[in-house]
Amino acid sequence: MNQKKYNFIKKKNNIFYYFILWTPYILIYQLTNRFHFFEPKYLEFTKTDLAIPFIPEMIFIYVSYLFYVFYFIYTCKNTYELKLIFFLSYFQVIVSAFFFIFFPVRFPVEQFYFENNFTSAFYMFWQWFDEPYNCIPSLHGANSMLVIYLSLKRKKNLIMPLWGILIIISTLTCKQHYFADILAAGILFCATIMIKPLIIKKIT
Repeated sequence: MNQKKYNFIKKKNNIFYYFILWTPYILIYQLTNRFHFFEPKYLEFTKTDLAIPFIPEMIFIYVSYLFYVFYFIYTCKNTYELKLIFFLSYFQVIVSAFFFIFFPVRFPVEQFYFENNFTSAFYMFWQWFDEPYNCIPSLHGANSMLVIYLSLKRKKNLIMPLWGILIIISTLTCKQHYFADILAAGILFCATIMIKPLIIKKIT
């Protein structure tokens, strides 16, 4: 492998370095979530949406996504693995940004988060941190699917896949996403796997 390609991405195990590396990713998401050229629209709840219960305790799993993806990045075994998730993750956020900009969808979280002090406190924090607009496709879902897939390449590692499955479930049980958002995330994940050979060719 030619490790000189994209040598700004290196295996360093340095938290500050990884934060800088993913800052553009965070900016893309936050900017498309907070500034809209088109008014975000609500979707109609499907029978599946209505059948999924609201489980406030899953909020902890949902928020753990922030640590989940970062932990995988931090524990990448080598520079090649880091480059792979870097480019595949950026592919996901760029494709998602197209929909966030031109077909923005929001979720009516306000219908669920005023039952008690716990959920209302979460609602106020999450409204500040991650407003409920960038719904489709769900990056929680697409990123978690990607990490699950890459984690399965690591032998004897079931924690990351199981954790990822719980995060995907939490997107629905926390009432942060429509079922359609997760279906769209699955399509985005499939597209990510399809372009993986091109990324490998590019970074090796």
